[in-house]
Amino acid sequence: MKSNILISALLPVFLLMACNKGPQDAVPSKETETMAKYKKGYQLYTIREELTNDSMLSASLISSSNMGYVQVESFGYQEGTFFGQSPKQFKKTIDSASLISPSGHYMPMQLATNNPEPIDTGTIEDILDAAEALNQKWVIIPWMSEGWRNIKGYEYLAQYLVKLSAACKERGMVAAWHNHEFEFKPLENGVIPFDYLVSTLKEEGVVFEMDIHWVAFAGEDPVHWIKKYPGMFPLWHVKDFAADTITQVPVGQGVLDWERIFSYAELSGMKHYYIEQDICGADRSLHCLKESIDWANSQKFME
Repeated sequence: MKSNILISALLPVFLLMACNKGPQDAVPSKETETMAKYKKGYQLYTIREELTNDSMLSASLISSSNMGYVQVESFGYQEGTFFGQSPKQFKKTIDSASLISPSGHYMPMQLATNNPEPIDTGTIEDILDAAEALNQKWVIIPWMSEGWRNIKGYEYLAQYLVKLSAACKERGMVAAWHNHEFEFKPLENGVIPFDYLVSTLKEEGVVFEMDIHWVAFAGEDPVHWIKKYPGMFPLWHVKDFAADTITQVPVGQGVLDWERIFSYAELSGMKHYYIEQDICGADRSLHCLKESIDWANSQKFME
């Protein structure tokens, strides 16, 4: 998803690592050869401009299914609806396109303010009802505004995720957090927020959706974090950027070394990956999806 934070000064260092696999990153070839098969999916945010009414929503989902996508990750649940459709209606729309939705992004609106405070847990059951209606297992909190990106804000977020996780467990579901780049900016006490969140929540049943792009954009190596916290990243966002780092491009057209990163999919615990592109240019979102999946289909390590 979008973020307005400037690029980290460490990014050039990471780009060298991402583009040039060294001996220390060597992985036995059999790890890729024996990797489980993954169903290709995408995050609906990529085509948000195509979801403004029922007919466009249906046509866009069918179009993406015809490209070869088999699953979508939802977003946009507000006031009881997805893009104006009830969860039950939206499930039918997804079904009619021969798609499934294993996971979704759900945004407690307090996180969009700049006033960190304990997050209201009163909407959790409504969120889980919506997710359950779509047969989703993974319930992901996707973002918080700049005013929350401090010690107190992360503490409140962690407290909320613990409660969300407990409610999810009762329904056989799993709570998760989706990163951007701001989680890698040290707090005033020197702590890296991403470290804080994973170490605090890993025993509470909370997992993490690693957005590979934003980790790299922060100047970090995704593989470093996978090695540090193996098994904690069952969901991935797969998106790419050009050499200027600001321009997002279809997957495979950028600078990230996807073969190297995917060779650690098993170690990460990855179950699903979703292609995403936040910015595709005017009226090009479906074209971007097509370019990404065409490239992914030609890569054995992404099967």
